[in-house]
Amino acid sequence: MSELMDPEQHNQLVLAEDIEQEHLHEHEHEHEQEQEVEHEQEEEPEPTPTATRGRKKKSLVWQHFTVVNGPGRMKRACCNLCKQTFAYSDGSKVAGTSHLKRHITLGSCPMLKTTDREHQYLLNSGGPQAATQTPESTPGERPAKRRYRVSGFSGATFDHNLSLSNLAKMVVLHDYPLHVVEQPAFLAFVESLQPRFQVHDATSVESEVLSLYHKEKHNLMQVFGSIPGRISLAISLWTTSQTLGYVGLHGQFIDSDWKLHRRMLNYLMVTSPHSENALSEAIEVSLSDWNLKSKLFTITLDNNCSSHDIYSANLRDHLSNKDALLLKGQLFVVRCYAHVLNNVAQDVIASIHGIIYNIRESVKFIKASPSREEKFAEIALQLEIPSTKTLSLDTTTQWNTTYSMLCAALEYKQAFNLLETCDDNYNEAPSAEDWRKVEVACVYLKLLYDSANTVNNTEEPTSNIFYHEAWKIQLELKGSVQSKDPVVSSITKEMYDKFEKYWRDCSLILAIAVVMDPRYKMKLVDFSFKRIYGNEEGPRYVKMVEDALMELYNEYVAQPLPLTPAYVEQQQQDVADPGEHIEADITSENNNVVSNAENGVEGHENGGDQPKEAQVDDMAVKMEVDASEAPAEGEIEMNNNVTIQTEDIEVNNNVSIQMEDESNARDDIQPAAPIASTGDGLLDFDIYLSEMAVNQPKKPELEQYLEEMLQPRTNDFNILTWWKMNSFKYPTLSKLARDILAIPMAMAGGGTGLSVFGAGSANRILDDYRSSMRPDTLEAIFCAKDWYQYMPTSVAEPTTPGAMALVQFDM
Repeated sequence: MSELMDPEQHNQLVLAEDIEQEHLHEHEHEHEQEQEVEHEQEEEPEPTPTATRGRKKKSLVWQHFTVVNGPGRMKRACCNLCKQTFAYSDGSKVAGTSHLKRHITLGSCPMLKTTDREHQYLLNSGGPQAATQTPESTPGERPAKRRYRVSGFSGATFDHNLSLSNLAKMVVLHDYPLHVVEQPAFLAFVESLQPRFQVHDATSVESEVLSLYHKEKHNLMQVFGSIPGRISLAISLWTTSQTLGYVGLHGQFIDSDWKLHRRMLNYLMVTSPHSENALSEAIEVSLSDWNLKSKLFTITLDNNCSSHDIYSANLRDHLSNKDALLLKGQLFVVRCYAHVLNNVAQDVIASIHGIIYNIRESVKFIKASPSREEKFAEIALQLEIPSTKTLSLDTTTQWNTTYSMLCAALEYKQAFNLLETCDDNYNEAPSAEDWRKVEVACVYLKLLYDSANTVNNTEEPTSNIFYHEAWKIQLELKGSVQSKDPVVSSITKEMYDKFEKYWRDCSLILAIAVVMDPRYKMKLVDFSFKRIYGNEEGPRYVKMVEDALMELYNEYVAQPLPLTPAYVEQQQQDVADPGEHIEADITSENNNVVSNAENGVEGHENGGDQPKEAQVDDMAVKMEVDASEAPAEGEIEMNNNVTIQTEDIEVNNNVSIQMEDESNARDDIQPAAPIASTGDGLLDFDIYLSEMAVNQPKKPELEQYLEEMLQPRTNDFNILTWWKMNSFKYPTLSKLARDILAIPMAMAGGGTGLSVFGAGSANRILDDYRSSMRPDTLEAIFCAKDWYQYMPTSVAEPTTPGAMALVQFDM
């Protein structure tokens, strides 16, 4: 019968049966207690207060109460937690246990929240067997006694502070107004869950929000203090219904484990948001607040921010005088790529605004009634239109929806024309010339649409991905604006003017960023510049990128090395010939880092069928410091017992070895008897190889990196992982790559939670409620919401591939 019932009805029936059985059980228990009292009146009372006679008490409340003697023949139930006593027996009649249950289940006991959870579990689901369960017992085993059903919150320990903190987080993350806690419906809801939770008013929630903000800010400041590179800012302007404005500042950086992070730093009110000094003052305040003045790299602005706002306040010159800006500030200001795409797309839409209006009204006419939709579908079927797209209205603030509406309408253009002849109420069909303009507009909107999707769908939008998108658009628009087709040239003229300005301002930093991609390096820059500027002018622009990159690299070389962890690979034992590997102690006075290096020239193995001609500059950093076996400081001992005085050799992985000049090194070579494993008469050859390595001039890291082969262009390639794996091979160049790749080229798209298709300051308008809030509270809400969207950021030691030991040296 129960199988045919609704699950809810079945649960209610079971609950009713349990309640009925409980009442019968209580009556039976009360009858037993009355018999006990009558029996006690006939005999002398026991001296022990808790001694009872007759059958054992069956109610589960006696796990929490003890019967004690009262005045005369009265007995009372004493709570084992708070020691409060309750009526139990007056000598002639025994009271029930309902009031005792309420004391425990409703949380009236003041000691309940400080007691062990085991007491709660006993009441809810277990009886004494739960308390005596051993580790060998089966988890979740049903106890022998029937469980007592209580209200849902009775088994949980209530923490008022934790509940208030969670409430504040809910308000922040879901944009609830602070006064939501004062609304009657919310108060009734909280009362039904936990009567003991008391929220006084919105002020208490506001205080908790500020407390959470300051706590998370303290944690984040510790993270910023430990980042190994620089930080780039992204600036956004917010407007209000008043004359006030707000400046939002985000910081983007790559941590020591080569993970890209983006965090909001400040949300500051400015009295005149479009004044010359508004942005400059906000940036100064933010940098001072977070102690980041010496770590600022670039600033990304949206299209409503003018570079004049930065330069007019002398912020750029002020930082340049302190050598805080690299490359003389040429990379300081970056334009937001997402806003450029949005503005260019809006220019396309504006060029055919009247036609778009007609198409929008046509779609509205068809969608107005099912009969019109059916009639339009019949016309499309009659014309054998193969389109699978569905007509839909656009959202004016999202240009991608306008593009989708135009693409769908374009495929049904014949159906629109036929509908106009069949229905006298419809007269909005575009003309043939209008459809031609729509076709051209869709071609260039698709170019922007595909580029925006690439940025939108990238989880970690490092700066290297933007060059591919920008140079293709620049090349296409440059050719289109010179087209002899008046429709094409008229639509693309405004597009080209705006994108050309972006390309002039940002092509240098875009090119440097893509050079840091080992799949392209300078090869793609050379190829694309020749396509854009021609074979005669292209090399000149390529040379400008090469010179700027070398100058930037030299500035990083001149900088003192930071407290960067040194990675020392653990020694690997060679089972076949453990004597083949030697140990060396190499001291670098510049970095104060003691490293170990494997010998550069190895003899033949076991008489050597397979000679190992490893040069000194190809030595792997694969050593173990052993003072007892290592040669003296400034010497390298080869495995053929040749000792070379060293002053300055740089190996391939950029470990510096101090070496004297060539003549002294040659004079100091003291040949020794060859060891058994190199008895092939090639000792002079080994010395020759050593001299070749000494005389070979070292190459800068940048030159070596550019000369190496390109990495395969695979879908699973991760540029941050690649640089993490090669950061020891290129210690200086990797610092440059870390800062360049962290530049926020777009303020919307992947990793930001904002759509590229709606990017623009027009969408950043505070409502009246937010505008009326105190500036410090508004900043706390915006920043805390941004921080809580991510996993907790911690200062974690970077993970290294293979069996690598991480060593931190203090400079």
